[in-house]
Amino acid sequence: MKIERLTNYYTDENTYIVYENDGAVVIDPGNEAEKIIKAASDLKLKIEYIFITHCHYDHIEFLEELRKITGAPLVSGDKGAVNIGDSNINLSFQGLGHEIFAEKSEIIMSDGEVKNFCGIDFKCIYTPGHTSCGVCYLAENNLFAGDTLFLRSIGRTDMPTGSADELVKSIKTKLYTLDDDVKIYSGHGNSTTIGYEKKYNFFVKG
Repeated sequence: MKIERLTNYYTDENTYIVYENDGAVVIDPGNEAEKIIKAASDLKLKIEYIFITHCHYDHIEFLEELRKITGAPLVSGDKGAVNIGDSNINLSFQGLGHEIFAEKSEIIMSDGEVKNFCGIDFKCIYTPGHTSCGVCYLAENNLFAGDTLFLRSIGRTDMPTGSADELVKSIKTKLYTLDDDVKIYSGHGNSTTIGYEKKYNFFVKG
């Protein structure tokens, strides 16, 4: 399994292209659709699925454009499928100056469900707290954590549907139970590992 990261330098949001052969999964399309498509094309990949970890505008800004161009279905958790269409929750007007009303996901994964996409098994882990719809995706030894867990930090909880108590619970019971060598690919910033965060994360110690 290979991972390509694209960063939107205006929002510092990370978009990931995950692939095994010639089919690719795009996680959190907060980067310009044309840049995502070019990166995939340069790697000789076809974008077959789009995942989101949660509903916030900086992670779904180019979602609808990418869906339209590629025809790839959207994968999410249950609440994310709804929240992406609610501008009061996705905060698109506050962040972009215009509202985003994204269409519901074609594929909804349940908590703990494992499905194969493009030859890769992805496990969906519900991690509410940053938002009510937060999920992480575990693929092999790699965790795509959205804004749940960062290098020495955690997601904000002072926005609609956020909960500090839920976020801490999600991290401690859902993420810190994973193997220490699991690599974390966050929605912002650099990668880290579960073991490192359990030792050095000031906000949630393992």
